[in-house]
Amino acid sequence: MKILNCSLKRAFFTVGAIGLLGIVSGAGCSATDGTGTPSSCTGLDVNVSSQATVKAFGQAASALKDAALGVEAKWLATCNAINADLGQDTTQTSAQKACGVLNAYIKQTGATVTLSVQSECHADVNAQADCQANCKLPHCDIEANCEAGKVVVECSGACTGECEVKAPTATCTGTCSGECSLDVAAACSGSCMGECSAPMWSGTCDAGCSAQFSGTCEGTCMGTCEGQNSTGKCDGKCEGSCVGKASGKCSAKCEGTGFSGNCQGQCQGSCELAGDAQCSGTCKGTCTYAPGKADCNGECHGHCDAEVKPPSCEGTLTCDGAAECQASCQGSVTATASCDSSATLAVSDDELNGALQAHLGEIKSAWAITMALKDPIAELVTKTGKTIGALADIGAQGASCAVSSIAIAGQASASINVSVTATASVQGTAG
Repeated sequence: MKILNCSLKRAFFTVGAIGLLGIVSGAGCSATDGTGTPSSCTGLDVNVSSQATVKAFGQAASALKDAALGVEAKWLATCNAINADLGQDTTQTSAQKACGVLNAYIKQTGATVTLSVQSECHADVNAQADCQANCKLPHCDIEANCEAGKVVVECSGACTGECEVKAPTATCTGTCSGECSLDVAAACSGSCMGECSAPMWSGTCDAGCSAQFSGTCEGTCMGTCEGQNSTGKCDGKCEGSCVGKASGKCSAKCEGTGFSGNCQGQCQGSCELAGDAQCSGTCKGTCTYAPGKADCNGECHGHCDAEVKPPSCEGTLTCDGAAECQASCQGSVTATASCDSSATLAVSDDELNGALQAHLGEIKSAWAITMALKDPIAELVTKTGKTIGALADIGAQGASCAVSSIAIAGQASASINVSVTATASVQGTAG
């Protein structure tokens, strides 16, 4: 809040005679012109460097706010879905309260939840290059002034650095971050989907478990149900074997083809890798080739001899006035970045394990987006005072744009903080 107040004062001081009431009343804090630009910023002259910079800031604030609200809604839906599986309250209408219900349940059970999510998000290199070009930075050679190793360009030729190819599916002969479809059965270091052999698995099998099963059984439970002998349907914890869909732990092969979870045997199907790993099949996500690859048709981190568009900088630009506008450009493209993620989950309580495993896909997706947005939003907010204070000749329209954009950035910050808390709630560690 102090940062916002400081920024407001500096913006008002810049325009001099423009009154406080007039600027605030015309700010249009949440309205946009249909292109994602705050309506108070549409009259700026983008051929003037300072006005182009404040407009980029406004566009970034608006894009990040929308993205933050979107992932907050994901957490609301996910936590309520898990609460429903656990028989808990599902009437909450905010992510903070819905995930709070789940957090309280985990703490009450005394369960231990160990959740590890690895994610990698990629922004549109073309969009970032276009945004940086619109910053109108005087005499700024991006390749010459970008932090070493941070130049990225869309490439269709030889690349001197790493080449990242991102497609719905692509044959990968390098490191895959995402989902690697295996042609034959192989060990899986992440989450297996398809078939899982013995000796042990933890997750969900559509065909049940024949030995040493512990968890929830949607079919026939043979053994005990909540400690009582069972030869039929079990509405509680099943111990023994399960004929039908089984969620929990098993010391046997999953007889069906509809398995999802952690497989300690051989996985045949697709393996969502825990972090980057070598893939010998089809990669759905991002495949990173070794440096010097001659046929790069993706993002080249280095020099490309056949650039499709001008380069952009993922690091720090040393040109005068570049840092503020560049940060806004990075924020804008991060808001629409696509993320690949994998997760490993271990839960000491079988019922809770089944519920979390059933919604692990939603959890890791929301988690990845939350982590991708957290730092760009924080940077946008914390650098607001410096950004606005360093600009000159932005005029009354620029000041109005700045004020509304600061308010929008504050909304983005408040929203993403809710999602960050949600990542702790699903582990029972939120305060």
